[in-house]
This record gives sequence, structure tokens and C-alpha cells, in this order.
Amino acid sequence: MDTSSSKPLDTVYANSAREMRQLQNQVQQLEDTVLTIVERRTPPTSAEIRELQDFDLISQTLGGLSTFFDKLREQVGTQDCTDINQATESVTLQKLRDRLREKQELFEL
Repeated sequence: MDTSSSKPLDTVYANSAREMRQLQNQVQQLEDTVLTIVERRTPPTSAEIRELQDFDLISQTLGGLSTFFDKLREQVGTQDCTDINQATESVTLQKLRDRLREKQELFEL
């Protein structure tokens, strides 16, 4: 098996897994914040309100990942079946687009 053809897929899998782990951590933090607010039975502090705004970022990130995977799926069966740059062109969050385009060698799992 030609390992050069699997490299782009390795990058897709590694970057996607990293994004999902990050989202999982953000959701856990938000869950803790919401639980604290509910248990305390008082309005959220300004810092907590800022933390709760991460729900929007999480939603946008999930939308960006969905777009990314849809674009990769459209490439199946084509010559450029793992063109990460092409698959990320429609991702509207610049930071997410940049992270998905990173090479596997730039980070450790």
C-alpha cells in the first residue's frame, strides 16, 4: 500500500479527532458552569455569561466540521479525494480552517 496516499487521511483523522476532543472539553466546562449557576440559584456573573457564549462558538465549530466532512465526501471517487484545502474552503471560521489544514507533524496526539 502506498503510504503517501494515506498521509492526507492521517491528517484529516488526526485534526478532526483533535477538534472533537477540544469541543468535548469546552462542553464539559460549560456543563460545569451551568451546574454552578443552577445550584447557586442566582443570575450568572459577567464572567459566567462570557463563558456561556462558548455555546455559540461550539455550534459554529460543529457546523464548520460538518461542512468540512461534506466537502471531503464530495471528493470521494475523484482524483483529489483528500484535498484538505479544497474541503476547508467553505469553513467560515478562519481559526478552524487553519487548524484543519495543519499537517500532522505540527502536533502530537
